[in-house]
Amino acid sequence: MAKNETTKSKAEIYREERKARIAKAAKQNAKSIEKRTTFAKIAKKVVAIALVVAIVGGIGWALIDNLGVVEKYTTALTVGDTKVSTAEFNYYYSMQYQQTAYMQDYYQQNMGYNMGFDTTKAPDEQKTKDADGNEITWADQFKVAAAEQAQFIIANYNEAVKAGLTLAEDEKKEIDETIESYRTNAAKNNYSLNAYLRDSFGGGFTEKVFRNQLEMETLAQNFYNNKQSELLTAVTDEEIKAEYDANAKEYNYADVTYYTFAFATLTANEGETEDALKARQKAENDKVIAEAKAIFDGITDRESFVTAVRAYKNKNVEAEKAAKDTADYTTKSKAASYSSLVTAVSEKGADWAFDAARKAGEKNLVTGEKAAYIIFIDKASYSMNSVDVRHCLIEFEAKDENNVTNEEKQKAYNKAKTIYDEWLAGEKTEETFKKMVTDNTADEGSKETQGLYEGIRISDNYVEAFENWSFDDARKAGDSGIIETEYGYHIMYFVKDNTEDLDWKNTIRTNMGSEDFTAFNDSLIAEDGSYALTKNEKWVNYTSNEFCDRIKKNLAYSA
Repeated sequence: MAKNETTKSKAEIYREERKARIAKAAKQNAKSIEKRTTFAKIAKKVVAIALVVAIVGGIGWALIDNLGVVEKYTTALTVGDTKVSTAEFNYYYSMQYQQTAYMQDYYQQNMGYNMGFDTTKAPDEQKTKDADGNEITWADQFKVAAAEQAQFIIANYNEAVKAGLTLAEDEKKEIDETIESYRTNAAKNNYSLNAYLRDSFGGGFTEKVFRNQLEMETLAQNFYNNKQSELLTAVTDEEIKAEYDANAKEYNYADVTYYTFAFATLTANEGETEDALKARQKAENDKVIAEAKAIFDGITDRESFVTAVRAYKNKNVEAEKAAKDTADYTTKSKAASYSSLVTAVSEKGADWAFDAARKAGEKNLVTGEKAAYIIFIDKASYSMNSVDVRHCLIEFEAKDENNVTNEEKQKAYNKAKTIYDEWLAGEKTEETFKKMVTDNTADEGSKETQGLYEGIRISDNYVEAFENWSFDDARKAGDSGIIETEYGYHIMYFVKDNTEDLDWKNTIRTNMGSEDFTAFNDSLIAEDGSYALTKNEKWVNYTSNEFCDRIKKNLAYSA
């Protein structure tokens, strides 16, 4: 029976509520940041912006008939006391279209993922779903997103002005370069800049409006970033330590090996009652649990666990074939988080594994609704910190990088070994290692820093061999060696263990800061706040309809 809510102390209830708020805030803020920064980046890159006409088949059907007088002098939105003209809303709406088209193309080409957006159709001719799962047109989606983007930029821009933020010289230069890039593109297509901007973002959008928009976006983003940093910094060490002490298992790691004994799901036979089915299901589950228990009882270490599971998997296989089977059917999870273990083996199993009393070598048989699990502790719950390493990559010189031959591997190893031995025969210092990297590494990404990877974490998803070497418990400053990965041979050098740069400190600071940051953003754009959003549906719809009509004309022209 669940513990009655009224029996919980106020402190327990507060911690639970705060934990839920932090998780929600972190999730919301991650989505918010991704959405807003993606928009800003795309807005400043001509190459990334597929102009409306360019997306659907080429420039040239016709310039907009008017210079946007209507768009200049009508108001589509009001954010607090700031009016957003229809011309400006055209820009936000166009950017939503262009961002979506760009992301659809990117995901499709790089990940084979279809967002469900078709650039061969107008936005009002295709459907998507809103945040609540309701079916709407993409045109309606862009209206909502464009209004929210306008609100975000105006609110943060006005706060930036209040805070006295101004553009840095390099930011002014970047804006100038962006505008000149558009001017160059316009000239290549026999457009004036203003005509090009109107054809890209709608009537009334001029160079002056564009420059003002870019300046606003830059200052808004600066304020947003500064506020985020400020609130992260404001989280105290005492708050962080208190949260960790209360919920250490949620921030620690554990190395575990486990195996799942899945229950078969039975269906009712003809005429079988529900109680009879339940009894038969229980008997079937008990049989699986008994098999798991037999294996569990014989486990003395990880190797015996693996051997027992291998025998269990091969019990119906011919003896000769089983004897040759060396597969490890168990799952070895290095640096498993509490949440990942909840997903893998149930909350009950994760609670046991992350209990502070656990020790390496302990085992447990856990029974859940759909399976039984054996869990073996390779390394009990521990905190992790970042490390600094250097490496020198000697690539495989392979004809087919997906099928590297043994000869090609041997050649790369011989080269790495020769370079490494020469270094070992010398002073063997970090300075001489840095020179060796500069002279030999194939990793252009780290060549400039002499192979330095600083502040890496076990959660950063480095290739397994690289990660295992870097986070070996026995590793100490000055250690070196050669490892093999799919990219080639790495000559490794361990710089230092950042014992104060604990993962849990960074995670908790980020989560708490995100909670405060989300609260600040919510107050900034609250319905009853200084930057409340009011839409003039007439001109919002006008913008959307005009845009969709242009897309349809462009599609007809390109066809």
